[in-house]
Amino acid sequence: MSEYRIQRIGANEFKLLIPLMQDCFGMEVNLRYFQWKYLDNPAGHFIGFVAIEEETAAIGAYYGVIPQMLIISGLPRKVYQSCDTMTHSAHRRRGLFQKLALECYRYLRETDRLFVIGYGGANSTPGFLKFGWQQVFDFRYYFKPALLCSLSGSKKEDAKEFTVETTLEFLDDWKTPVSQHNAIHSVRSSIHTRWRMNNPLHHYHCISYRKSTQVQGYVIYYIDGKKLVLFDFGFTNSSATKALMSLLNELVIRNKYKGIVAFCQEDSVSAQLIKRQAFLSNPFRKGPLHEKTPFIFFATDSEMNTFKEPSHWQMTGYDHDAF
Repeated sequence: MSEYRIQRIGANEFKLLIPLMQDCFGMEVNLRYFQWKYLDNPAGHFIGFVAIEEETAAIGAYYGVIPQMLIISGLPRKVYQSCDTMTHSAHRRRGLFQKLALECYRYLRETDRLFVIGYGGANSTPGFLKFGWQQVFDFRYYFKPALLCSLSGSKKEDAKEFTVETTLEFLDDWKTPVSQHNAIHSVRSSIHTRWRMNNPLHHYHCISYRKSTQVQGYVIYYIDGKKLVLFDFGFTNSSATKALMSLLNELVIRNKYKGIVAFCQEDSVSAQLIKRQAFLSNPFRKGPLHEKTPFIFFATDSEMNTFKEPSHWQMTGYDHDAF
């Protein structure tokens, strides 16, 4: 049995992770991707650990977290999101995931920063639950096929009210009723949202709906193949909702996309909103977009007990590191 050394990875060692991303996820990424995700984050730098095989010096696995600002019980707090859990296929079944994860949690606990959230995968979630994580609810895909976009129609008369946003400064004062009803949620800011939209894997667009120069709603989306992916959205009234959703319908029809896809916390305010806009979900255990993604978290015993109910959370697709 090979021996492995567990050590923290630095910002000058991202090249070691490229083969892991290819082997585990089939993703072709470069150093720019890791620079964006692990260092450019306005909430702070990543914390990551690798398992190095002593005999060959090969990188067998990686586990790490990135910081994220959430509002918890009305106060801003830096927490961490577990992401990019990777074990190379040549080094599996050797307990590396457990060793790396526990070392990361030990470090966070010792520095009084143990509050970690995660969007679990089919293979990783059981392992997290064994470590004491708690599954709070599921995320799922909601979709609006092109046919429903066509039947919903578009409101071309509102085109003059749309603005392609670049600075995103309107988000610095953005407030919606959603954030007032939940103990834990993220906030929008121009700096953080620009960082999210700089993800080199996608090309994002932000369009706002304005009345008398005041932003009443916005959508952020990107195109993935023939699908329009609704990355983030916010509306202050029904007119903004109808106008911006109508705009997305028009984009689907004009460009002959297959439809619109959104990723939402199941039964959340966001999910209810888009369901009223004719979005559907697959209720079966197979077929297109049937997958559910567990939302899990790990913190002190006291906080695990305090925030174990779904009603304490209002998370969105925007919060997912890879969406």
